[in-house]
Amino acid sequence: MAHFEQPRQQEMARRDQLLRNRLLEAGIQQYVASGTESIYYLSGISYEPLERPFFLLLDAASGKRKLLVPQLEHAHLKQAWNVAEEDVHSYREYPAPAGQRWEDALIPLLCDRFAFDPATPLHHAEFMQSVGGRADDALDRIRMVKSPWEIAKLARAGRYAADGVNQLLRGVYDGVSVAEGYATGQQLLRRIIREEPDFDPLCTRVLLAPWPAPLSAQPHAIPQLSQRLKDGPHVVISVVRLDGYTAECERTFFTREPTAAQRERFQLMGEARSLAMSMLRPGVACGEIDEKVNDFLQDRSFGDWRLRLHRCGHGLGLGNHEAPWLAQGSADVLQAGMVVSIEPGIYLANEGGYRHSDTLAITDEGWINLTGQAAVELEALTIAAAKPAQRMKGYFIRKMVSA
Repeated sequence: MAHFEQPRQQEMARRDQLLRNRLLEAGIQQYVASGTESIYYLSGISYEPLERPFFLLLDAASGKRKLLVPQLEHAHLKQAWNVAEEDVHSYREYPAPAGQRWEDALIPLLCDRFAFDPATPLHHAEFMQSVGGRADDALDRIRMVKSPWEIAKLARAGRYAADGVNQLLRGVYDGVSVAEGYATGQQLLRRIIREEPDFDPLCTRVLLAPWPAPLSAQPHAIPQLSQRLKDGPHVVISVVRLDGYTAECERTFFTREPTAAQRERFQLMGEARSLAMSMLRPGVACGEIDEKVNDFLQDRSFGDWRLRLHRCGHGLGLGNHEAPWLAQGSADVLQAGMVVSIEPGIYLANEGGYRHSDTLAITDEGWINLTGQAAVELEALTIAAAKPAQRMKGYFIRKMVSA
């Protein structure tokens, strides 16, 4: 059984007790987790499943845990929290002959009244339904509200995300390539490797790059390395996953002096952002926040959802998109300990996108901004002329990419 330092030991015990209480209240005897985030949340182990499924089975009454893993991961999975060595079971390498598959090994470990988490891959979920299981979102409900230990993790990821935005903005100029922005992301990742004593490559990711106008109006498109930043509103996206926990920070910026119309739209986006932030406190319905922002932008001719594209925000934690959902149609209500993004945007296909995004933790009094170190005002986000050293560096990066 793995040894965890005391703060994390207490955190894992907290999660275990919360989940077991919910299961017992719902009359569920056993919970089966098989999503990678779910297993990481409950056991502290990181892995890459590929085609080989992993299962963690929790008995609600006794707290006894079992693991079913591929044989080649058997030794590694002995590091799981609160799982005795004799309770780590394995199956033969996938796909395996009949009688030695993961399905054959899982059935004897299941109880009569068991549930599985909704993150379970479809094929595995269909199998568990066929042997009497049902999906239950108990774990998702627990994950929505973060502990102080988790918020500290998210705050650390948030500082890196904000630092990434500031670092990228220091290096951009009129005509800078997307490739140069991605290179900044690699610099941030190397910094994390140097500074984090428990660096885990399976639980750490950095996405840091500029989305050039007009592609910045397509926040989920992928910019090409050769694209250049010239006219219009660009958006820098910085998403950092650190020790499993994800924070994001995004900023609209200009490499040429913005027009009067662009200034107005930037200001409008900022006002929508401030409105959303003013509503962040326990007890507020998440759908109401999005509705108020939509109404505000509608009154200024930007309320059409085809110009908005994106909800006002979403939860952050082990996933960079998870509940609660700050969107019309959501039944979620804010609670202290939730961590959310605030990112109302305006997207104009032929011009670009206007969006700031921050990661905020809800407190009893309101909120704290975990990515508040990044620049916000237009003056700081309008980039002056490049220094010769920046252009020279960019030249060599572009040459390396083309080679």
